[in-house]
Amino acid sequence: MDEFVKILENEVQIAALSLFALMYAARLLWLRSLRQPLEKMAPKGSARKGILLSFGSVLMPWSMESTRRHLAIYAEFALFHIAIAIAIGATFIHPYAKGVLTDPVVYTFVAFLAIGTLVGALRAVRRLSRPEMRALSTPDDYFTIGIITIYFPAAIWGLLSESNWGLTAYFGLTTFLLIYVPWSKISHYLYMPFTRFYHGFLFGRRGVTVPKLRSTTEA
Repeated sequence: MDEFVKILENEVQIAALSLFALMYAARLLWLRSLRQPLEKMAPKGSARKGILLSFGSVLMPWSMESTRRHLAIYAEFALFHIAIAIAIGATFIHPYAKGVLTDPVVYTFVAFLAIGTLVGALRAVRRLSRPEMRALSTPDDYFTIGIITIYFPAAIWGLLSESNWGLTAYFGLTTFLLIYVPWSKISHYLYMPFTRFYHGFLFGRRGVTVPKLRSTTEA
């Protein structure tokens, strides 16, 4: 590993991560400054239960009709985001805890990253081929799915080869994404905890949580 790669995976990553953190800190302060929605109805249920169900529904695809009817899409979503977590997480492990990256761990990471690449390509084709999705898509949507799908093979190249070129591609794209993400639609995940909290709080407080499903034996 040459000096350039060492600087790229240390000083450059730290600088990009610091900028990333500052941008999100500014957004969080802005979100906290917004007026919270008022609930005037008398409580009819448990806000705490609603909040727990709202967050937990992400891991319970059977709890929502949209995912219950499209389990394959949910599986794509889960695998794609697991691959993202692995690709990002490995950029911290590689320079600071490289001993963790034993062959079995690397091969497991690579397997998920390869699946993520396939899922990303499938999602890109679906977005391009379906008129209803094209109507809702912006240039940022296409660029984002494309750059993330390219990011996965770069991570595979860097982790498997340990070559200067592979690691430069991997950490170079990581640096770019750290700078780009706060300005892109990928930043939607920042709003997820807030929307999940208020959705669960409001509907839980109203007693509207899990609907009773009709029994298959009912006439």
